[in-house]
Amino acid sequence: MSDSLRERWIDWSPSLSLDERLQRWGRETSSSSRYVTDEPLSRHSSLRIGGMADHWIEVGTLDDLWALLAALGDSDCYPVGLGSNTLFPDEGIEEPVIRLVDELASFTVQPESDGRACTAHVMAGAINAHLVRGLLGDGWVGAEFLILIPGTFGGAVALNAGTKEKELKAILDSVWLAIRDDEAEQWRVERRTAQSLAMRYRHTKLPPQAMVVSGSLHLETGDVEAARERVQQDKKRRNRTQPYRLASVGSTFANPVGDFAGRLIEQVGLKGKSIGGAAISSLHANFFINQSDATAEDFLRLMALARHRVRCDFDIDLRPEVRFVGFDGRARMRELERELEDKNV
Repeated sequence: MSDSLRERWIDWSPSLSLDERLQRWGRETSSSSRYVTDEPLSRHSSLRIGGMADHWIEVGTLDDLWALLAALGDSDCYPVGLGSNTLFPDEGIEEPVIRLVDELASFTVQPESDGRACTAHVMAGAINAHLVRGLLGDGWVGAEFLILIPGTFGGAVALNAGTKEKELKAILDSVWLAIRDDEAEQWRVERRTAQSLAMRYRHTKLPPQAMVVSGSLHLETGDVEAARERVQQDKKRRNRTQPYRLASVGSTFANPVGDFAGRLIEQVGLKGKSIGGAAISSLHANFFINQSDATAEDFLRLMALARHRVRCDFDIDLRPEVRFVGFDGRARMRELERELEDKNV
């Protein structure tokens, strides 16, 4: 890697307009990175929904990332992974949208002295499924649950991703973050322990304006063949019970304590329900899919309907697992819920 992770401060370079700074960054960046304008966000979302990104940026090295942060200055930006749990707005996004690739999607392993355990240093852009296969190939077990988490490692950190067997916090040791400091007019890069992030079910407490750069996992040697068999069984179970081959964000809502969002949505009679091009899967009611050129508004209306019905029947507020990028999807969803309440639907 062209540079190493260490604590640092990155001064802003605000002498030019944001467009000019990004264009210069695009000209001066390495071949691992790229900058384009007017990129369709639907290409970068598992839902295949979204308007145009005014600025689409792929960053492949740490040197390029530090230069990009300097160019961004105090501008808002949106780091994204594979868009596997992301809803983009129909009208597109004016602010820069950033994806980490190449070196920033890699991982290295540092074995401990006895050879029985290791620390895996994982860059935020690493695809979870590729990470698990690579670790198993090197003989390290403990991260297999991540193969069921579509998307990248940075997203897994931000959501404390997991399955019913394990969450990321069980193996995460620390993370490196880039944090925008508006008062100091700098970005700062610093290491945080996993314990300091108050990780809980589908939630990680990250600082405002923070970007995950990498994380370190504690893993051990073990029965790799048994781990691979568990992975295969988990995949088969997923494919039997969840519509992973369709355009969705995975689980739309987090499970309430002691219950399942899918069960509640099915109980209120919404399994298979559609609004516009968006539909609730007939296979699993917590999977909302794009079945026919759905818009973000279609998706939000369906989410609002599910939340409204479940609240009316069970007095439970379903919490979205969907990440709304580039707009306040929660606020719009609440507006739609109030409309349903007024109509007594």
